[in-house]
Amino acid sequence: MLNDIFMMYRNGEIIPYILLAIVSVGYIIIFEKFIVLQFVYRINFEKYNTQMKKMLSANDMERARNFCRATSRTTVPMLTIKAIDAYETDPMRVRSAVSEESLRFFPRIRRRINQLPNLAATCVLLGAIAAVQGIWGSFHMVEGLELGIKSFAFSSGLSHALLPLAISLVSAVVLMLPFGILDAIAWRLEAEMEHSLCVILNILSPEMQPMFAGGGGGSGSNNNNNSNDDSQGGGYSPSSGMDPDDGMEAQPRRMGNEGGASSVQEVPDEEEII
Repeated sequence: MLNDIFMMYRNGEIIPYILLAIVSVGYIIIFEKFIVLQFVYRINFEKYNTQMKKMLSANDMERARNFCRATSRTTVPMLTIKAIDAYETDPMRVRSAVSEESLRFFPRIRRRINQLPNLAATCVLLGAIAAVQGIWGSFHMVEGLELGIKSFAFSSGLSHALLPLAISLVSAVVLMLPFGILDAIAWRLEAEMEHSLCVILNILSPEMQPMFAGGGGGSGSNNNNNSNDDSQGGGYSPSSGMDPDDGMEAQPRRMGNEGGASSVQEVPDEEEII
């Protein structure tokens, strides 16, 4: 099989060279992302979190900023510097500043990694197309031949037609295995970065608890609400001794008397009706 594959490359067939070019592009992406994820974006997160807790808790912002620059100029140190700058300018904008920078940076981690499954699928489809074309050519090649020669020619043509499919499947395998490894590395890196950002935000911008007014403030608001209810409910108060229904009935009567309209009529008694 390997000899037949080498013969395809020697004969200058186009499909094997296209598959080789796709695999080459895929491995350029693999090597580039492996170096970036392992040696550029990755830091000693445990040591970094410990040092930043001490510096930020002591409010030593300048030392924390210098430590971030000495550690790395990307990933979490870069986001921490943005958080420190926002804290010194306006402490209420720390979380919004970190969120904006995180949304801008985090897509870089998986950039071009998701192209590897697309390249693997392209290899398989190209191999399938080449195999179908080779089988179709084998059928045309054996037309008009004798039965013994036809079976031999068709079997040799079929084996040659399946070689591009075999190459494409091998290409897909060698692309998908590193993709799984890079995806696991990226997932772990994202989790460690999110934990470090959570540690930084819990120190610089703890969550605000709602504040409730008690004592005098609450009684004042209740008095205002009661006064509004009194004005809307016809001036009822517990000390006046009036029934709220009386106030509600008196209001339309007063409006009718003031307007001079006779739309509201008194209901006659039973004696008057008889």
